Amino acid sequence: MATLKEVAKLAKVDPSVVSRVVNNDPALNIKTETRKRILDAIEKMNYRPNLSARNLKKGQSKMLGMIIPDFSNPVYSSMIHGAEDQAAHEGYNLLVYSMKQKGLEKSYSPLLEGQIEGLLIANSEIDNKEILELKKTKKPFILVNRFVPGIDNYVVANDVLGAKLATKHLIDQGHHLIAHISGPLFTGTGLNRFQGYREGLQEKNVDFSPVYVQESKYTVESGYESMQRLLDLPTPPTAVFASNIMICLGAMKAIHDRGLSVPKDISIIGVHDVFFASTLQPPLTTIEMPLYDMGKEAVKKLITIIQGDEGENERGIMIDGASLILRSSTSPPPFS
Repeated sequence: MATLKEVAKLAKVDPSVVSRVVNNDPALNIKTETRKRILDAIEKMNYRPNLSARNLKKGQSKMLGMIIPDFSNPVYSSMIHGAEDQAAHEGYNLLVYSMKQKGLEKSYSPLLEGQIEGLLIANSEIDNKEILELKKTKKPFILVNRFVPGIDNYVVANDVLGAKLATKHLIDQGHHLIAHISGPLFTGTGLNRFQGYREGLQEKNVDFSPVYVQESKYTVESGYESMQRLLDLPTPPTAVFASNIMICLGAMKAIHDRGLSVPKDISIIGVHDVFFASTLQPPLTTIEMPLYDMGKEAVKKLITIIQGDEGENERGIMIDGASLILRSSTSPPPFS
């Protein structure tokens, strides 16, 4: 690839003049024939400006980072897709990495060291106090699908609405012994889905029983353990609302390992309609959340923060929208 100096030599001008032509410097005053000679030299030598070097000179990397818990979790694929599409539209690249891959300290280092201009934190496993410490650095970041008290930079979905839809669907099927395997209740997402479950029961005049609530991590293993505890109850539930798809997978395996079947013995519904939900046996009834839009809006908001265009009173964004995707994993209870 030709260098700027080689183009300047062919055009018989100083390299600084070529640089100013390439960058469309409005203050540059040169003859039309000189500009044409430079442009001809650029075309002849197939010169391409080094955008990375240019951005570094401006103190910009045009790179955003995104932390997710684990690449094995399919929930994040749509979110990443939305973030990646919006980043490209804004002229940025997106670097995605997992906390499992890097660990907490290294997850922040690209932002602190200036390798990326802003960070999307789509990870419920990072403690709130760590995020509040990051806030003190004044570096641009935004929470995705998560609340932290004291942090106004976030983009979330309406988790209360999604959980109410799931709970009310089970009640409409005739269930009254409905368990909830929640996400971590120290996170806003887990807490809001638990709140939606409570509100759904209340609005349908179904009694809330704390024994039917199991706090879980968003993993298959944790979902399996939580479901085992529910099955060990003197009166097990006839239906389960799981806080995410990974919990659902674990719960379904636990039900199967007990010699029971879904939905004949226990109905199950989970949050997030991932690509394989319809291929499970039975196909899984889900609540579809606007994951793509969350990723997209998070990048928009993060770039606004980077550019300093966000007003002091700007708050986080909640994206409305949740829909029931009805499949075969829910049905009336066995004794109805």
